[in-house]
Amino acid sequence: MKKIISLLFTLFVLSTLSLAGELDYLEKEKNSWLQVYSNQLKAQALDDEIKILEKSIKESWGKKKIELKQLLELQKSKKKILDELPQSFDTILEKITLEKIEEISFIEFLFTNQKSKFRIQTQRLSLLEEEFVHAVAFLEKELSLTIEQEAKEPAKEQQLQKALDFFESAAGLIENKKEVLKRTKQSYLGELETYKQTQLPIHIIKMAILLLMFFLFHLLKHFIAKKTDDVDRLLRMKRVLNITFFFIILLMLIIFNISNIVYAATLIGVIGAAMTISMKEYLQSVATWFHLSFGNFIKVGDRILIQINNNQMIGEVIDISLFQVTLYEGINNTTALDLKRSGRTVFIPNNFFVTNYVYNYTHDKMKTIYDLIEFRLPFDVDTKKVEELVNTVTLEAAERYMEVASKQFSSLKKRYDIRSREFRPRVHFVPDTKSSCFILYVWYAAPYHQIMELKSHLSQKIVKKLHENGVEFYKN
Repeated sequence: MKKIISLLFTLFVLSTLSLAGELDYLEKEKNSWLQVYSNQLKAQALDDEIKILEKSIKESWGKKKIELKQLLELQKSKKKILDELPQSFDTILEKITLEKIEEISFIEFLFTNQKSKFRIQTQRLSLLEEEFVHAVAFLEKELSLTIEQEAKEPAKEQQLQKALDFFESAAGLIENKKEVLKRTKQSYLGELETYKQTQLPIHIIKMAILLLMFFLFHLLKHFIAKKTDDVDRLLRMKRVLNITFFFIILLMLIIFNISNIVYAATLIGVIGAAMTISMKEYLQSVATWFHLSFGNFIKVGDRILIQINNNQMIGEVIDISLFQVTLYEGINNTTALDLKRSGRTVFIPNNFFVTNYVYNYTHDKMKTIYDLIEFRLPFDVDTKKVEELVNTVTLEAAERYMEVASKQFSSLKKRYDIRSREFRPRVHFVPDTKSSCFILYVWYAAPYHQIMELKSHLSQKIVKKLHENGVEFYKN
């Protein structure tokens, strides 16, 4: 009895394995419908075989059981691969789909992207319908040839007839899909027409109001520019107008969308988060612009030096805009000693003023700075005599700037808690660490816009005075 069961099982397995070869003619046609149908038949056959193998393993032992387990693992692997392929006509038609639009927007109305999607999906469905007709024609032809041949194949005839019946019952799926597409398109076009009659005029009025506000704002700026002669006052008024206009537009947008404020707030939040990540430098520049505009630590007309990546940039501020500060590079110690060129226009992003040191030569009313001249003198020089001579010459050249600096500093002292200072010349002798000599440092008050002129004039006078009094400079 056990031998009979084993024989019957072997015959079943062989018949099942031969099914793949019998279905090859379905796949040779390269038709998606036929391939899906073939996948379905193969999957059903493998499911049946796996169930019988699992039952037989329970009733077997020894070497036979091991062989059946190996065969079961092989068939499960085949089934796993087959499961990754489409096995239902529904999977083919699922790709023909459209997203449902809850509400028509102004952008959707202008560009009507959904219309092109309807056209694409209709074309895809037409191609699938043509493939379906070809599949049915192929099955009918195969059935006719199988019936007419001399060597009869009843199993194949039955299989083809069964396939034709299945395809005939599935023909309604395409018709249903066509009807769904048609109704969806009609509904969409109806919503577009409703939007055109109701919402579009309101949106046009809102846009017209915004454009009118924009025109009036620029007209007001032009009128103020004509009537205001003070440049600093004009710049401050323009800043105030820009900020006011921004908040008015923001308020109007909120009022326009007050009926859908939750959606608007969510959208603004998402856009804000994305902008914060992708436009970090720009947002930081805008925030710094507010600080520069109202912090008053630098303003248009100031001479500043900013250190960026160990590079010094110095010049007069000629513009402070939303994203950048513009400098005009003048002739000074830094450009003479380090850059060796001048007269360029330098554009610095505002965010650099947050992360770098900024030196202001003309903060508040303070328009003078201490400048330095260096000389090298031998160790045997009469330092007291040299100090008296240099002090006399320097005081004579810079005396009037000392008085100016003292007055300017008094204004600065009212604003900050700093002690009083004297702007007299300072003369220091410091031993040079590299050469056997003194370095003579001469500090003096100088106006920021005449640093190089005064340095040149004072250097000549000091050299001439020391030479007249027999003082020699250090020669290496």
